[in-house]
Amino acid sequence: MKSLLPLFLLAACSGGGAPDAKTDAKKPEAAPAPAPQELNVYIWTNYHSEEAVKRFEKENNVRVTFDLYDNNEVIEQKLQTGAAPYDVVVPTDYMVSSLVKQGLLLALDTAKLPNLQHIDPAVDTVFTAGEARYGVPYLWGTTGFAYRTDKVANPLDSWKALFDPAYKGKIVMLDDMREAFGAALHVDSKSINSTAEAEIAAAKKHLIAQKELVLAYDSSDFSGKIQSGDAVVVQGYSGELATVARESAGTIRYVVPKEGATLAVDNLAIPKAARNVEMAHKFINFMLDPQVSAETTNATGYATANLAARSKVKPELLNDPAVFPPSEILSRCEALKDLGAFTPQLDAAWTEVKAN
Repeated sequence: MKSLLPLFLLAACSGGGAPDAKTDAKKPEAAPAPAPQELNVYIWTNYHSEEAVKRFEKENNVRVTFDLYDNNEVIEQKLQTGAAPYDVVVPTDYMVSSLVKQGLLLALDTAKLPNLQHIDPAVDTVFTAGEARYGVPYLWGTTGFAYRTDKVANPLDSWKALFDPAYKGKIVMLDDMREAFGAALHVDSKSINSTAEAEIAAAKKHLIAQKELVLAYDSSDFSGKIQSGDAVVVQGYSGELATVARESAGTIRYVVPKEGATLAVDNLAIPKAARNVEMAHKFINFMLDPQVSAETTNATGYATANLAARSKVKPELLNDPAVFPPSEILSRCEALKDLGAFTPQLDAAWTEVKAN
C-alpha cells in the first residue's frame, strides 16, 4: 500500500479521475436571433420621419428600405413593368384612381388598419363608402410657388410670374407633367384637369415659350435652389417651400396664386405585386398612429391627414396658412383627377415640350 501512495497523489494532483459533469458539460448555445424581414417603400423625397421609422424597425424586426421618386408617373411606370419590388407606395389621389383601374394596387384589409379611425374625412378623396379601399390618406398640401422678396420689386400673386421674361434664367419648374401643365392652364384661368384640345394646345405653347426662361425642371431640390439664390421664382410643394419661407425671416415667401393651385393628397397603398403584404399593413397602420403622424408632419412640413395628430403638431406649423390653409385659400384649390383616355395625349404634349 505504501508503494502506491505516490501514484495516487500524482493522479489527484493532475486532475485525473472522472470528469465533473457540473464543470465540464458544454453550455447550450443561444438560438440565433431571427433575421429581420425586408420592407421596400417607394416614396416622395423628404416625406417621412427617420426617427419614427427606426422605432418601427426595432419593434417589428424589419429593415425598411426607401427608394425615392419625384413624380407620380414614375410610380405608374414602375408598377406597370411588374418588376418593381415595392411593398408600399405613396401615390397622389388621382394616381391612386389610375392604378386601381389598371389592377396594380391591392385592396387593403381594413381590419388590420385600426388607426383608420383617425383619418380626416375631408381629405379622404379616393375612398367611396361601401367599396374596397386601395389608399389611405397620409400627407397633403398645395402646389404653388415661392419667390425671393429681396429680388422682386413688387409682391407676386399670379402664375404669370413663372412665365415672366424679367426672371429669365431664375425660374424653376417642377419636373412633373401634370403640375407643369397645371401652371400653364392656370395662366389662362383654365382647370388643371382640362381635356379640351384647344386649352392643352395653348398651355403647351406657354410651356415651350417658357423654356428659355427656365433654370431647371426639378422636383427634388427646388427649395434648395431658391434658398441659395440661384432661383428667384420656383414652382413647388407647400411643405418644403413653407419650411424654407419660415426659415428665411421674410426673404422667401410661399404663394397659393390667385388663379388657384393644386390640392394634393398622397396616399399609402400596397402594390398588387408586393412581397410582404402583412408587414406592409403593419407599416401603414403605424404611420397612421396619431403620434407618428404628428412626428411626420413636424419632420416634413406637410399637413397630416390625421385629425387626432393635430394637437401634437408644432404650433408654428399648425398656425402656418401655407401648411394648413384656411378655407378661403382652399376654395381656390383643385385636386388633380385621373384623365383616363386623354392621358396619352397629354403625355405626347409633355414630350414635345421637353424636346423643344
